[in-house]
Amino acid sequence: MNNMLKSISKNSILIFVSLLVISTSVLLGLHNASLYNHTHGFDGTGHYYYIEFIYDKGMLPEPSSNWETHQPPLYYLIGAGAMHIFGTMKSAQYINTFVLWAIIGISGLGLWRVFHNKIQTLIGMLSIAALPMLNIFPAMITNELLSTLWILSALVAGIYVITEENKKKITKYLLWMFASIVLGWWTKVSIVLIIPSMLMVLALFIHKYKKDKKLLTIFALLFMISVLFSLPSLLRIRNISYVSNLQDVEKLVENKRPLDFYYRLDWIPKVDMYTTQYYSLSGAAWNSFWSDGHNAITPFVEFHKKAFILWTLGFVLFPLSLYGLYRSWSKSKRISLYMIIIGTTMLGMYIYYNYSSDHYSSARLTYQMGIVLPYAFGIASAMGNKKLKYIIVIILSIQFLIMVSFYWIQPWWHVTR
Repeated sequence: MNNMLKSISKNSILIFVSLLVISTSVLLGLHNASLYNHTHGFDGTGHYYYIEFIYDKGMLPEPSSNWETHQPPLYYLIGAGAMHIFGTMKSAQYINTFVLWAIIGISGLGLWRVFHNKIQTLIGMLSIAALPMLNIFPAMITNELLSTLWILSALVAGIYVITEENKKKITKYLLWMFASIVLGWWTKVSIVLIIPSMLMVLALFIHKYKKDKKLLTIFALLFMISVLFSLPSLLRIRNISYVSNLQDVEKLVENKRPLDFYYRLDWIPKVDMYTTQYYSLSGAAWNSFWSDGHNAITPFVEFHKKAFILWTLGFVLFPLSLYGLYRSWSKSKRISLYMIIIGTTMLGMYIYYNYSSDHYSSARLTYQMGIVLPYAFGIASAMGNKKLKYIIVIILSIQFLIMVSFYWIQPWWHVTR
């Protein structure tokens, strides 16, 4: 009887805390979207132009008519649809609040599939919900979060494919995976970053079912259908190299970062939280991922205690995640290798992008946000260590609370104008 009461009490606490985190996060997104001026953010005016054009004209703009119009149209069609339904231009800004929680939810499905443990799954989801970089985007007009959703959806479907033993369910998971890839192509070309991970899924699938002609045929058919449905989206980027854009790209490639960008730490005693992305990798990368290092939401100030705390917590959480990945190797080598491939692909592209360009946007992990899945997997795995469990919960709770407090937009902030 006592054990049953303890179990009920424990579940009630979990449900309460989970609902509190969800409601707080959604409230943060809705509040920020209501005040945020769509012209801010990363190329906000270009994204908004795309949506507004579809809304006004009922058709897609020419790929070269504005900076962002080379993008595939799915996100912009959804934005224009929201405007038609709710009758206001502002409605498109609320989309990403719900996309964020779709990202967290789909990641939770993957975590549950691997761990089958409520605590580990929920903490893994909290680790994503508390990431400052993801919480920058709900207020913005941008296709980055929707792209991340399809990337993570395909990756999580891959987990189900390589762990499923029931042949009848495999087809369903393959359909889920290929549908996510197609939707990803129609959202943003960043979906190419999951190719190495998908190749691993393909190799394991073929090895496991090499004698099952029916399943191999289904796989081949779904692959070909996906290619056919994805190809038209590439027509949107056919004019990516129009003259002005090409010149900008050439300038960026020519301008290599100085060598000290990769090791200088002189910004730390200055607590320079907002301009380090221009001259220091340590400040740029993690200030961007763990804080708002690009002044996308928060006021532009040289020093901010909350920003510095978030950045510091990031340097604690990242090693904990790596430890979790190391710890999981002995339990499930396939899943661990899968997560390592995802993580190294994202980090590898991040390093390549920084090497190829000195543009400020290369110092943020926006285009490689699929890395949140192995990050969350590592945190959830580290929760299996009884000595670390409570430390991780405390750190993530602090990170989430400070992030919400730090990102809660005030009417006087520059991003409201």
